Amino acid sequence: MTTNPELSYEEGAMPSISEVVLAAVQQPEAEAKEDPAFHGHTRAESFGVGAAFINLAAADKNTTISVLGDDGGALHKVVATEIVNNPVQLTNPPPILQNSILLIHPKLPDVTYTIAAAYRRNLMVTAVIPKVNDGTKSLSLHPTASRLLEAGVHQVYEPPVSAKFDVMECCYHLKTMEAQQNLRFLGVIPCRESSVDIADMLAALLGLRNGNDLGLSGARRDKGLMKLAVANAGLRVAKYARLTRSDGGEVVNAIKELELEFPVVVKTPRGWSTQDVYICNSMEDAIEKASKIVKSVGPDGRKTQYALLEEFLDGDEFAVNLIASPTTPRGVQVTDLWMYHKVFMHGTMVNTWQSMVDPHDKKYASLVRYGEGVCRAVGIKYGMAHIELKAVYDEKVGRWINPAMIEVGARLAGGRKAVMAEATIPGWRPFDAMVDAHCGFPVHIPPSFRPEKQAYHVYVPSDKEGIVTKIEGSDFERLPTYYAHAQLAQVGKRVSKSKELASFAAQLWLRGDPDEVLRDAKRARAEFKLEVEPVPEVCEDDTKPKLDEDEPIAVSPVSVPSV
Repeated sequence: MTTNPELSYEEGAMPSISEVVLAAVQQPEAEAKEDPAFHGHTRAESFGVGAAFINLAAADKNTTISVLGDDGGALHKVVATEIVNNPVQLTNPPPILQNSILLIHPKLPDVTYTIAAAYRRNLMVTAVIPKVNDGTKSLSLHPTASRLLEAGVHQVYEPPVSAKFDVMECCYHLKTMEAQQNLRFLGVIPCRESSVDIADMLAALLGLRNGNDLGLSGARRDKGLMKLAVANAGLRVAKYARLTRSDGGEVVNAIKELELEFPVVVKTPRGWSTQDVYICNSMEDAIEKASKIVKSVGPDGRKTQYALLEEFLDGDEFAVNLIASPTTPRGVQVTDLWMYHKVFMHGTMVNTWQSMVDPHDKKYASLVRYGEGVCRAVGIKYGMAHIELKAVYDEKVGRWINPAMIEVGARLAGGRKAVMAEATIPGWRPFDAMVDAHCGFPVHIPPSFRPEKQAYHVYVPSDKEGIVTKIEGSDFERLPTYYAHAQLAQVGKRVSKSKELASFAAQLWLRGDPDEVLRDAKRARAEFKLEVEPVPEVCEDDTKPKLDEDEPIAVSPVSVPSV
């Protein structure tokens, strides 16, 4: 358990809760944080409890604190020993002094917005890191405890050094924290695709009412169970088969039984960000890819037990983002809708850009209804949802029809879609709504989700392989509709041909009038040039970057402005 040592007292002094609160209240307004996102809150004002755990010198002398792991204990403090004089003595417990939210495996590009939303509600922020960064991963996407504390998180739980994360052990620590720090966890927020099932289990183990249906937890993570649950709800899904043989020997019979025509899709069952997704145009290719997936370890670090063979759906691809809460009129509501613009190359569908469209437009009505039905089918009742689907445009009726799900995620959409939705939809605050939904608070819904500006997420590709020697056209700020960007390619670093989201040279976010945004998207892709020095060919798996969900690896990103 890592705590934030921001407040300081004389060594050996153990301030009371009232002293901390009084000190926070008496602090002059001139000393308040300058960041408007904090709305005048100091960390002490938002903390309100656990003062004894803030001063590390005092914590070292406290018998209820011990060091977690064997790395010196500079930051790693965890609730450990406890002395109870009379366990059977009946006393009235003190009132709850502080409520807290739990963030599971947060990423810095998003967590700052979530922290600001929690501060506005006077909520303490506790983070859980299931996988500790060993120094080989990006600190932006895999922050350490100290980086999270710097970002404004109040305390962090992570497993001991060299130990694997155990959800039961984590729950025991969190329940002890509730008792000893006199706080209450109100909601558990998954911050990436791989933490959805952990959030479901922790919410149930902590006894929270506002957790998603645990019986359908598998349907929110496993793409096979996901399709089964959606199909059982009477909604259309792609034909599919599970393939378990490591030699791909089931592919021929599966394609015959499903009456599929090429191309077909072969994918890993628990991936993200288009990783290990293959579009196969021949039987030999489908057998090879199915065998490769069954023999491999998936993007989530677990041994893959089977591969999914799916029908290749015709039509255009969309992303439907939703908010789920019993306090909304229909229990679940579409907030923003994105159309994907992809081209087939390198054996898969490759992104060019994604454009936000109006969910209130009648031509997208079937997508909105279908998306809400998918959420209900997989048991998403609290928090955000992100659904990818395909639909065919009917020229006669002027609408997209026959939507079919690709996959659904019970978490905030990646690719900064929530940030762009906040920047274009008047009155919509997605991070505030997410915190409210997970905590069981009433969610504020704006009168309309119609965007007042056009938003684009542009993927700037690399068509070469090798070591980058020169970059041109990376000054994206020159574009009139520029909003933000993330630079992935760097001089002296290796790049590969852009297929998966991690392999793009840069990613760019634009906002403005539709014609101007489209013009700038084309210009950004056309004017971006890389000069590379070829390197000897190696096995694809040795160089393929592993990306966490659909967030770019921001090597040198420009911060997304708060909106």
